[in-house]
Amino acid sequence: MTDKKKDKDNRFLKKNMDADKDAIDTLPLTSVPLTSNTLKSAKLIKNARMETTVELYHDHLAGSLQIAPKSISDFMEVTLRDQDIVNSLAGLYSFDVYSLRANLKRLGVEMTDVDALELSDGMKEKLTAYGLGFVRPLVEKIFGQETTDLNNKDVLQNIFRDSDVARVRENLKIMSEKTGMPLTDIPKFIEEYSDLFLSVAYYRYSFENISSDIDRCLSWVAEARTHRDVASSPRTLAQCKQVEAILRFLSNSIRERLALFQACFEQFWTDINRDSFHRMRQQIEENHTSMGSVLCGLVVKISLWKKEFPDNIKGSPTARAKFVVTELEPGLMRLKELESQARKNLGLGLTSVAV
Repeated sequence: MTDKKKDKDNRFLKKNMDADKDAIDTLPLTSVPLTSNTLKSAKLIKNARMETTVELYHDHLAGSLQIAPKSISDFMEVTLRDQDIVNSLAGLYSFDVYSLRANLKRLGVEMTDVDALELSDGMKEKLTAYGLGFVRPLVEKIFGQETTDLNNKDVLQNIFRDSDVARVRENLKIMSEKTGMPLTDIPKFIEEYSDLFLSVAYYRYSFENISSDIDRCLSWVAEARTHRDVASSPRTLAQCKQVEAILRFLSNSIRERLALFQACFEQFWTDINRDSFHRMRQQIEENHTSMGSVLCGLVVKISLWKKEFPDNIKGSPTARAKFVVTELEPGLMRLKELESQARKNLGLGLTSVAV
């Protein structure tokens, strides 16, 4: 009985650890190089205002104990170095593993566990459906459609894990000839390609997970602002309209950027070589921080809204307007600025999306 309980507790712990690792708005400090063990057991969490808090304790019954990063010394002994690291991390807009990779390097923070910057196996499994769309064209282009089972989620790696040594050697030779890469570079290329399409799949998954909620939120806000109590207040009405406009802009623009990422892969498939891969990789990775930042803001805001208003019946017009003003609007303009800058960097105009 004790062993069963221990196994159950271990599974529950791993599930929570994986959820934190995959979350776009949560950063466990376990692998951050801190000297305080108490602090290493804490998490950084983004709230609906996109402010970072330090969660020192969480229990499903007792709730969560969260403090501002600058208040850490009020609760524990903390070194100046630890405080500086937490302050730097708290300033990040997103905690997804892909934007973290770039930003941690910029901040000079090196994780003590490299797996902390990898998605969990469970999340990678969820992304299988998206991943096949990125793997299949590459396999077909290089090896032909009859080469392997294209429905296998590990298809690219399995081509080179075949038990038939002669066939593996031939596959490597074909890929080397088609890409112009030396045989010794092929395994590294496969690893980098797989990681790149996983990053795009992760962002697409994160967005599509809330896209229907964004659509419902837009109709929810529109319905609230038509009520006489809201419409009679010019300021509140203007705030509701602004929230609608920004949410619509962000939603449309993210869709367009994700489509651009897909186009990057399609362009690469027409001319597969080391240089074209590096160009594609650079363009996508340069967007990790901005994509993660905007999606993180949307996720925390829409998640809180969905929790407070699970359907379009709950909440009076006044309650809805209050939520729009106090929870949805704060920080939205900053998300718009981040998205607009990302579009500018990509050479995308603002005329194709509603602003």
